[in-house]
Amino acid sequence: MTREKDSLFLLHWKWNLCICCISLTMLFGFENTYLHSQNQPSVIVDPLLQKPWIPDAEEEESRSYHRFLSEFKNKQSSVKKKDRFGRNYLVSPSGKIRFLIDDEYYKEFPLQAEADIAAKELEVLYEVRKEKDVVFLGKGIHLCYRLKQEKDSGFFPEWLIRSNEITNRAANEWSDQTIPLDLVSDPYGCYVDEVSLRDYLYLESESFRYRLKIPSTLRYEGLYGNRLGIYGENRDSIYRIVRFVEFLSNYLPEGQTEWEEAFLLQVSGKKKRTLPKIILSIGSSFDKVRPLRNNKNYFVFWDSLRSLNNNQMRKLQFKRLEKENVYLSEWIEVDDIGNRIEMEMKEYYVYNAPRGYFLSLSYPKREKKKADEYWNTIRNSFVVKD
Repeated sequence: MTREKDSLFLLHWKWNLCICCISLTMLFGFENTYLHSQNQPSVIVDPLLQKPWIPDAEEEESRSYHRFLSEFKNKQSSVKKKDRFGRNYLVSPSGKIRFLIDDEYYKEFPLQAEADIAAKELEVLYEVRKEKDVVFLGKGIHLCYRLKQEKDSGFFPEWLIRSNEITNRAANEWSDQTIPLDLVSDPYGCYVDEVSLRDYLYLESESFRYRLKIPSTLRYEGLYGNRLGIYGENRDSIYRIVRFVEFLSNYLPEGQTEWEEAFLLQVSGKKKRTLPKIILSIGSSFDKVRPLRNNKNYFVFWDSLRSLNNNQMRKLQFKRLEKENVYLSEWIEVDDIGNRIEMEMKEYYVYNAPRGYFLSLSYPKREKKKADEYWNTIRNSFVVKD
């Protein structure tokens, strides 16, 4: 009887111990699960797909967010634009302009309607140490301002002060060069919209003190080559000639076909013949001594500089007539393949010691109507400052 009691007691004790072990295991397992859940996000499994969807959604959200930032950044970047000459500049989202000196850049006179952009071009030219180009452009920008102010006395833009500062700084830095700055920055000009876009160029010379208006179809040779033009100095005087050129279409002489022209080019060994052109020449002189000339013989001075002597005149069949202080000259030119071209030239001379000036416009006779229009504009607008 006693043995049975002991067996029941032992069985009861083992059962209680088993229950305690199970309780402790469950307790510690719950605590570990609870702690793990505090450190790791809950994972919710889609009952249909049997895969976690929250991490995938968060990853996609992250990618979408970065794509949005990329697109927003592109929209906020600088935009490339072109001025009326086809040159490039950048405009930032804040409205700042940065001019580009790239492969499409070339030198030009400033345009009055875009003088603010030209002022930005000036800044970049100064950064790359183009002092003579800075002064040339800066004087043109200031001319644009003065032309505008003549019609609107209250006009004073913000870009003018900065432009003048840079121009003066560049002029001072050029002072140690051997070539006088006036020769590489003069004449300067400004395109103005009058009847149509950029139809006239106002041209000024600071050293010789003149101004005139030129049709913009006549292009300044100094923009593409030697800006000095024809320049000389001797013990008596200083002189200079600058030229503006318009190349005409390659029209054929009367009675000549394109096949005949091609044959003549082949025989002469040339690929193409020189195009006919209209040429405007502006001459200026300054006497360093007593007056050497007068209004009646001043043209002789320029004839000698152009090697237009008696022998050359006979060779060209050159004839000159004077009418109302204007000379009209005629001669015959022979082009590269032997074609004879009848030419005319209008000439105007002014001598007011110690300074003197001449204007000449040469052209093929068949362009007489256009040349007359050009000459009226040039001649009527030419003024000399005291």
